[in-house]
Amino acid sequence: MVFEVLKKGGIAIIPADVGYGIVAIDPEALTRIFLTKQRQPNKRHAMIGSYALHCALHVLSPTERSMVKLLSVDLDVPIGVVAPYQSDHPIIRKIPAETLAQCVVAGTIAMLVNGGALQEELSRLATTEELPLMGSSANMTGKGTKSEVESIEPEILSVADIIIDYGKQKFHHPRLSSTMINFTTCTVLRYGACYDVLQDALWRFYGVRIPDDPGKSVLPSGHRVDKTDTFNYHGSSALGYPFSSSPRGRP
Repeated sequence: MVFEVLKKGGIAIIPADVGYGIVAIDPEALTRIFLTKQRQPNKRHAMIGSYALHCALHVLSPTERSMVKLLSVDLDVPIGVVAPYQSDHPIIRKIPAETLAQCVVAGTIAMLVNGGALQEELSRLATTEELPLMGSSANMTGKGTKSEVESIEPEILSVADIIIDYGKQKFHHPRLSSTMINFTTCTVLRYGACYDVLQDALWRFYGVRIPDDPGKSVLPSGHRVDKTDTFNYHGSSALGYPFSSSPRGRP
């Protein structure tokens, strides 16, 4: 039912393990979402994806790709993957230029991977029909991701054609929203759900050190203000990948 609404140009509010999202396929519907949320021009739509779509669409080195697999598949935690993309992928070719410009930052596209069972199925259906499923958190800009439908602002609820209420979402503490990492510039863009698990795994299996989450009192939204920090591989610059052996202890 949700997918049929989306295919007909509708807007859906759907649950994810990291909070409720508002999604669409049709470019005009995405514009309605953007305007209703009162988003600034620098904000972007993210792709609602899966590990399979990530593998087909994102361009990463084998090491970077194995990091995403470790986090999203082996450890089964949600992750916002930011990476360059295949510009000739059939789904990308179906996105109008104006809409694509609202999704791309410096040649990268963000994709929520492993967002939960419903999002995985919607992504599977959309990918099968080569349709771009895009969206963002179901809230007014700056008001924070919502763990329950009852907390979503009336303006956001009113623009949706269908609302799926699964109650309070899984990863509502200590942060909602997905942790977002640009895996090519090796930058944490947003501290989000399961950050401590991701931080531990990257160090434990790859020797990759990422910053501690400064906490909600310092960064209420989790978005980095200074995005210049990169991963450290045992204290070295990540951009050179200064290791030659396979990641230690990787499963």
